[in-house]
Amino acid sequence: MNFPKRERSYWIFSKELKDSNIIDENDDKYVITPLGSRLRRLFIAGSVTYKNSDDKMIKATVSDGLGSFYLTSFKNDYHEDVNDVLNSIGTGDLLSVMGKISYFKNNEDIFYFSIVPELVSVISDNERRFWSYRTLYISRRKLMAIREAFKDDVTSETLTGLGYSIDEAESAIRAKKYYNNYDFNGYLQMISSINFENGIQQESQNYYDIILDYIKNNDDGTGCRYDDIVIAARNAKISQDKVDEILNYLGSQGDIYEVSLKRYKALI
Repeated sequence: MNFPKRERSYWIFSKELKDSNIIDENDDKYVITPLGSRLRRLFIAGSVTYKNSDDKMIKATVSDGLGSFYLTSFKNDYHEDVNDVLNSIGTGDLLSVMGKISYFKNNEDIFYFSIVPELVSVISDNERRFWSYRTLYISRRKLMAIREAFKDDVTSETLTGLGYSIDEAESAIRAKKYYNNYDFNGYLQMISSINFENGIQQESQNYYDIILDYIKNNDDGTGCRYDDIVIAARNAKISQDKVDEILNYLGSQGDIYEVSLKRYKALI
């Protein structure tokens, strides 16, 4: 009996996924990233910075040093092995995760991505560093190919002739087509500035709970005002940028919704 092969899992940083805003027009299961990768499955690694569980699902946030990946695993028999691992871990633990991308697009055409885990493992710091450095190498290779792709009359065949793989060449051509105005140099500087030897700085595991609890407890019936959330967060040493990230995440996960412009209600 012939079994279908598992689709390739891509090694990318969270920043590359977060900055993605193109879905393949021929198959909406696939995301096209700023570095030109056409993907639906990822292999990521990092430190758990948040975990929440209820009777339906387990949610976790994994930081790779540049940003966060968001995991959502539903509690059913199909995900039993994954959920056993997720139930056993806590903030600060190091994980590797292979899974499929899920996305949500809001009314402002902003995409929010999460990963539905298929395989989860607790890893060592050496393994976390290996993932970081290999992903850095892969990303730099793609960026070098993209730099060549922006020259006149360059095709994927031109790039393979320069020594790039078929995947690197095709990714570079897609990046040029879909992300012509993306700040590739800025991205290169960002990923090159991270010191992966020092581990990953932990953020407070309570940030998400603080924001969600504030919305629950301060809704006057018409929703909780964004400005009030920001003030409360600032008092808890949470930046406005982090507030925006948390609100977007909670909204994409169905924990809150925007009842009117800049007013939020909790659903749980």
